[in-house]
Amino acid sequence: MRKSSNITVGGRTLIRVGKVVGVHGIKGEVKVTPYVDCEKKGWQMLHLYKDGNNRVYKIKNVRPHKGTLLISLLDCNTRDEALELAGSDVLVDRSQFSKLAEGEYYYFELAGMKVITEDKVILGVIEDIFSTGSNDVYVVKGRFGEVLIPATNDVVISIDIEKRKMTIRMMEGLMP
Repeated sequence: MRKSSNITVGGRTLIRVGKVVGVHGIKGEVKVTPYVDCEKKGWQMLHLYKDGNNRVYKIKNVRPHKGTLLISLLDCNTRDEALELAGSDVLVDRSQFSKLAEGEYYYFELAGMKVITEDKVILGVIEDIFSTGSNDVYVVKGRFGEVLIPATNDVVISIDIEKRKMTIRMMEGLMP
């Protein structure tokens, strides 16, 4: 998640969702390392951002390949055209993300969020999120070092996206 973040280009909020790490074949497919689950999102457009330049491409096709995604883009039809895109950050307009159910959040919405205890002790900010299978874990870094917070109803009391604040109930054993 550290790599995933918001940027603004031309007044639009773009979410970093991956990086072009290479090309595949001779027909202009780019190989993307995803930072989020991209495969089933149904996005129509990608912004490829490199060296201060933002190129917008319509997506023709996306398919998984050995931990990466192979993406065919409209107007990128040769290996040489695809090679020019290598190293680009892959971004998606915030408006292309579907609305989630109450109590569900995208990782990028939580990145950098301040975490405090119900006793008003500031723990730090969310630097990373990983899944254990049964629940996600928020990696919070701050004055207490790294604190791992399980994303469960017993621990997380509230999340305020607008105020960028998460309130938690500190359970025994969570502090380093």
